[in-house]
Amino acid sequence: MKSNKKLSIVIVYLFLVFSMICWGTSYVFTAIALDCTNPLTLISLRLLISDILLWIVILLFFRKCPIHKKDWLYLFFLALCEPFFYYIGETYALDRISPVVAAPIIATIPIFTMVAMIVFWKQKMSIKNIVGVVLSLVGIVFMIVNKNMEIDVDILGIVLIFFAVFSSVGYGLIVNDLSSRINPIWLIAVQNTIGLFLFCPLWLKFGEMIDYRISSETMFLSAYSPKVIFWGSIVILSVFSSTIAFILYSISVSKIGITKSAVFTNAIPIITALTAFFITGEVMNPIKIFGMLVIICGLILTQIDSERTARTSG
Repeated sequence: MKSNKKLSIVIVYLFLVFSMICWGTSYVFTAIALDCTNPLTLISLRLLISDILLWIVILLFFRKCPIHKKDWLYLFFLALCEPFFYYIGETYALDRISPVVAAPIIATIPIFTMVAMIVFWKQKMSIKNIVGVVLSLVGIVFMIVNKNMEIDVDILGIVLIFFAVFSSVGYGLIVNDLSSRINPIWLIAVQNTIGLFLFCPLWLKFGEMIDYRISSETMFLSAYSPKVIFWGSIVILSVFSSTIAFILYSISVSKIGITKSAVFTNAIPIITALTAFFITGEVMNPIKIFGMLVIICGLILTQIDSERTARTSG
């Protein structure tokens, strides 16, 4: 019996690792796909394929999930925050800044969510929480400056990536309530479907045709045609990052809780940096490496403290 329990925990951790790999690589493949089209077309294609896959999963395994009328308004605002606002911020940011800069900033979402919970739900903030927040903010500064401590990234790109962060914080505040009443897979499918309908008018008005051209910086993939690289990126983003990763992460959260699961998100910036290095040949300078490590230390510090608090109160 104990061996079965240990095996199931190992499987859950493997689910989490796979989810982080999907999300960590997604920033690089988004940047690659943006060589061929604009953000609106990319987002819409990503959501469309993901939606189809999610509803197939629901029809096969999760057909029944009653949703109360009062929850539909919350679901609309949920979809407005993410995927609509979040994908606009993230994808347009990746059209202007490096995935290696974007990923560590996105990884601060748990910290800003914690701050929001303190503001809106009056949760207490410990000294470790405060130190963790400060460390992460200092790390972000190092990610966006050069060796002369001058800003060397696109400012609008940074603004857009923070727009994505705060959109995700709003999403977290809403989903924290809805997830107790609605099956997670239904929740993801419904929010993505609403998001797709929100994007459709913009896609029809401002979307671009796909122009198969890939930057010469995509070293590792140079043996493949631009068409293969683009559609391969779309498959990775829609099938793995927007569908399978969310399903596996939802299962993991239901098994071991959000606190333990969230710790794994600290690996996303590292996975992004490694993916960018091997696929696009991007080299991290010492200051950005230091900034990334500082952000990760801040995230770990706040989450370890949260986990201990949860254990004590539980």
